[in-house]
Formats: sequence, C-alpha cells, structure tokens
Amino acid sequence: MSLLYLIRHGQASFAAEDYDQLSERGVEQARQLGVHWAKLNLIFDHVHVGPRRRHRQTMDAVAAAYRECGLAWPQPVALPELDEHFGYDVLTRSLPDLMQRDPVIRDMKEKLRKDSDTAQRDYLRLFQKVTRLWVRRELNPPDLEAWHEFRERVNRGLFTITGGSGSKKKVAAFTSGGPVAAAMGFALNLDDEKTLDLSWVVRNAAYSEFLFSRGRFSLMTFNAVPHLADPHLLTFI
Repeated sequence: MSLLYLIRHGQASFAAEDYDQLSERGVEQARQLGVHWAKLNLIFDHVHVGPRRRHRQTMDAVAAAYRECGLAWPQPVALPELDEHFGYDVLTRSLPDLMQRDPVIRDMKEKLRKDSDTAQRDYLRLFQKVTRLWVRRELNPPDLEAWHEFRERVNRGLFTITGGSGSKKKVAAFTSGGPVAAAMGFALNLDDEKTLDLSWVVRNAAYSEFLFSRGRFSLMTFNAVPHLADPHLLTFI
C-alpha cells in the first residue's frame, strides 16, 4: 500500500485584488506543516502541485522547512487536474440575474460589505447558496466546467498520481479545498451535494491521507491540523 497526503493551500488573500496569493498567516500555516513533518522525518517519494500560485507557495514553504532541517524534497510535478472548481466564476456570472429573480439572494448580496466584521461569513453564505444551485444543475453558466466535470477531472488527477507512484510510496499533493472534498467523495462514494458540503470544512494547510494500491483508494485521515496548535492559525477561507 502507498499513502497520499492531499494538502489544502494556506490561507489566501480574501478581499484583496489578487486572491491567489498566500497571506502572511497562510505562509506561516504552511511553514508549520513543513516543520511538523520534518520533525517526524516524513520523507516523500513524489510531490505533485496544482496550477495556482497559492498551491505552489504552500508547497514552497513546506519544502523550505524541510531544507532547513537538512531533509530532501522531491522535484515537484505540476498537475493541472488539482485545480479548484469554478464556483467563484459561477457566482460572479450568475449573481446579476439571480439578484433580479431571487429576493433571498438579493438581500444577501445587499448586506455584504467588505469592511464589515462579518464579511467573510456573509460572503461564504452567499457563495454556498449559489454553488449549491450550480451543483444541483439549476445553474449552467456557458463555457464553464460543470460540477460533475470537475469531479471527473479530479478523479483523473488521482488516477495519474496513484497509477504512476509505485508501491509502498509516500506522495504529497498540494491543491485546494474543492479537490480535497472531491477525493473524499471518490473514496467514500458520496453524492454531489455531500461532496460540496465537505469542501466548506477543509481547513487551510490541513492534510488528508488516503491509502492506495491497484484498484483501491481509501480514506485514512481527513482535515488533520496537528501542526496548527495556535488557534489564530485555524482558518477556513
């Protein structure tokens, strides 16, 4: 049996012009993960990284901690299948029409203020409501990957990782919350909405472990954060 560690990126830059950039807290979350694993002398045979800057920056912080401890870090392999779903694009494209025909969504959007103390919570509630419509196929923005296509894409990435890693290997893959949930959905045979629900609880810089071999992909650990002892470092968005 081999073991896949699937890692969500550290906290990105919510409400900034460029979300796809780790915050200072996000860098520290990733560094703490690297320190934790280095202390355990956890050596990886293969490393994969998704296409976003936040994926690469998270991996870089973990790798730097390894090197500081004198441990080897494999040459990472880029894997585009580890990209996040298109929920944000669905939200921005669908929101104008939804606000006209759905008074609940209109009210949620009008209450959303970037400078509010509850901005993250209010945004997440709106995001969840709209993406649930998308997952139910009640929203179908043209030219965007659908939810079922996203899950199929992540599964292809998992097959690439598990099919090319060999036996008795340890593999790390850096990605986003959506693909982590999709991997959970694949391992546990969950439906679309239950898989979406899992994506909301994946912590920044958390890792999930999956045992795999030919024809087997099983959950071992979900959403682990033993490296984040400081409550200030526990974030979801």
